[in-house]
Amino acid sequence: MKNLKTLERPMLILLVGVLLSHLGTYMVIPILPIMLNETIGLTFSTVGMVLAAYAIAFQFGSLSGGFLADRIGRRTVIALGALIGAVGFIGLGIFSIYIPILVTTVIAGFGNGLNAPSTKAAIAALASKGKETTAFSFRGIAANIGTAIAGLIVFFLVSGSPTTIFWIAGIIYIGIALKSWFLLPKNCGDAPCPAIPPGAYKEVFRNKPFVVFGLISILIWALYAQLAIALPLRATVVLSEPSNVALIWTIKSVTVILFQTWVTTKIISRLHPLVALSAGLILIGAGLGTLLWANSFLFLIISGTIFVCGEMLILPTIDSTISQLSKAGLIGLFFGLANVLSGLGEAIGNFVGGRLLEIGKEVEYLPWLVYGISGVVISLIILALIKWKPLQESLSQAAQQQDRPEKAPHVNPGPSNHLSHPFNSWEQETLFRKRRRST
Repeated sequence: MKNLKTLERPMLILLVGVLLSHLGTYMVIPILPIMLNETIGLTFSTVGMVLAAYAIAFQFGSLSGGFLADRIGRRTVIALGALIGAVGFIGLGIFSIYIPILVTTVIAGFGNGLNAPSTKAAIAALASKGKETTAFSFRGIAANIGTAIAGLIVFFLVSGSPTTIFWIAGIIYIGIALKSWFLLPKNCGDAPCPAIPPGAYKEVFRNKPFVVFGLISILIWALYAQLAIALPLRATVVLSEPSNVALIWTIKSVTVILFQTWVTTKIISRLHPLVALSAGLILIGAGLGTLLWANSFLFLIISGTIFVCGEMLILPTIDSTISQLSKAGLIGLFFGLANVLSGLGEAIGNFVGGRLLEIGKEVEYLPWLVYGISGVVISLIILALIKWKPLQESLSQAAQQQDRPEKAPHVNPGPSNHLSHPFNSWEQETLFRKRRRST
């Protein structure tokens, strides 16, 4: 709390926006598949296509947002993105036909995509030098608080009228647009808006370790995306009131808030990052696979908890590994491209997941078996990368060049924030052991 009091007013406004955006989004995400399937009557495959369209639109919005923010200012892009997102969410509350639903989902995804990178860039620009980790850690806390509150609202207030939440989410996003436009500084604040130097993209694609890791991350995000479609649709089979599944997202966020710091300091920091990723994927696959036996709300929570244990290993490790592989001065570009790959993985995951769940109506065990096996297979692929020298050398060199980051509250922020560098601790411990053996 002491660190929170030291944050300047524009930073606090941004953090409030992060909380509100996650509040609005996660009022919709947990029950959107349920609404599409039960209320509108779409098949599981079509639900997967709608969610895939959201993920793709989000990435186009992210690319457009990064481009526009340097030209018309972050405040404008944040406000514009929130307003477009509001239109999309309200449209979901109005329409009950597939094509209009698909269009409004794309609008919501594009608007959220515009909003997200500009908000993160503004946080990075406004953070005092040496305080970036603290600022992004508070962003993670704000995001998870918003997600937790969203689940409670859906569970206690609007579970009987699913379409109401889309209107509420739209109103929240209108509030974000107004707050951002009137309260945030113009352009990029005191710092000049950065420009990507010529040839920067070539520099990224020459970085073979980053390219290979990025391609593997598509598989990770494809599996990670399954919870958003598999858990709600499983709830339609198991629960008499499927929209209550939103409470699981609250439990998920509270778990992250309470335990992410411990997981990072006690587990991730002591492991090679690829080992941490591998272990996380096993848990994610197990969380998804055990949904086969989830025949009550309690068992849905248990599966979700297993999943979130893997999530707490994976998300900060992916971000820290990307930061280790990034070139100095181009970290924003590297993370932007990494976000595109994560969106591609989520889109593929949603599409394939919808098809799998559709087949699962005939062969019940098949989707859950595929999820579990996929977790193991991707885990083994990642473990094999430990023996690939270019990747190992890049990580080792980066770890030796960077100082240990400042201590800060570390909360799992989601796919696009780089808050910790667990490889540093692992590398230092490994070097210490080698020196001790040599003496």
